[in-house]
Amino acid sequence: MATYINYGEGEEDATVQGAEWLQSVLQSQGSDADKTFAEKFKELYTNQESSSNFDYGPVFDLFVDYSMDLFASVPENRPDERLKEIESWFALVFNMLLLLEDPDHLDKATTRFCKLFECSVEQQPELRLRLLMMLYNTFNNPTFEFRYRVFKYAVDYAAKAGLFDQMLPYLDYLDSWMKDWEAYLTIEDKRTLYFDLSTYLRGMGKKVDAFLYLKKYHKLFLGASADALTEAEAATVQLIKDAITLPNVFQFDDIVALDTVKALGKGEQGALVKLCEIFLSGDVNDLKEFNSKNGKIFDEQGLSFEDCMAKIRLLTIATVTQGVSEMALDDLAQRLDENPANVERTVVRGISEGIVDGRIDQLNRKLLVKSSFQRTFAKNEWTFLDDKLTQWIDNLESVLKFVSERKLKSGGISS
Repeated sequence: MATYINYGEGEEDATVQGAEWLQSVLQSQGSDADKTFAEKFKELYTNQESSSNFDYGPVFDLFVDYSMDLFASVPENRPDERLKEIESWFALVFNMLLLLEDPDHLDKATTRFCKLFECSVEQQPELRLRLLMMLYNTFNNPTFEFRYRVFKYAVDYAAKAGLFDQMLPYLDYLDSWMKDWEAYLTIEDKRTLYFDLSTYLRGMGKKVDAFLYLKKYHKLFLGASADALTEAEAATVQLIKDAITLPNVFQFDDIVALDTVKALGKGEQGALVKLCEIFLSGDVNDLKEFNSKNGKIFDEQGLSFEDCMAKIRLLTIATVTQGVSEMALDDLAQRLDENPANVERTVVRGISEGIVDGRIDQLNRKLLVKSSFQRTFAKNEWTFLDDKLTQWIDNLESVLKFVSERKLKSGGISS
């Protein structure tokens, strides 16, 4: 954070020095505003000095009233010095903000600052964004109620000004900050933040991150009203399209389980949800059958049937290799409706994507399987896991028993 630079001379406090600097800027702009400001400041400051308890509120409001045109005062030639001066000026005013005693005044003043900084993307946008983040850091108590509001203004302004890349490092801390803000956030606040972040990231071409934030948005509709679910319909279509088209998204059980997706499946977009369900548990034949009945949906939603087929082939590998130690490549090609000459390339991609853990025995044209991706985890999978854990525990107990017996036997011989 910037610190205020003392521009005055003598023993005047920082407030007086700040007033002198602002007056000099107003004077350089060639109007009588500097004289009006000076008269008002002198009256307010004199009245407060004679008071036993200095109230910074009126002086603060005066400073903000005359700050509107500061961004226009930056010269085109050698602007760095003035930019530093403006940043330092606002550091002083932010410090005064914390001295406001009336909570309602503090609330309105915070919003006023945010609106002042976000009102233009033409005049000094990087400085405006920097000041918004300075304002955020002014409230150094993590749970302070205005922090979310200032952060949201900063996020929106960065996107509007084409500076959203500067906000990306802060997103790493968002989950922690959301916990700090919890007491002051409504469900609508959370939904709006996640949806807007998804939109801004999508605009930058960061499709995976956009998908992840959009999924967080949809999770906030658990138990929501029918009207709320209807309002989220367009975002639900986008979520499903993201899941289908992103090459590294293979988990669909959490998508299908969302209330927004369930609601979408009951309406006009039911076919899109059925397509999503195929990626959850279907195979190549299911996708081919779906295409024969609902082929137009691919053009309507901007989906590539060929890309969908490539992904469902990988997911089919996961299904057919469950519980087996090896599989002939020719058999796998038949299950994937793939040319035997090309199946090896598909399997290699499946291995690289983590769909199957194994290797290809090229001599015998086999896929040797250690494990494969679990597409769903329902009752049968829990039962299988329970059986496996029980087996491991039994084996471990047998080993411990064997070691114990060997120790006893060894002790008996030595004695």
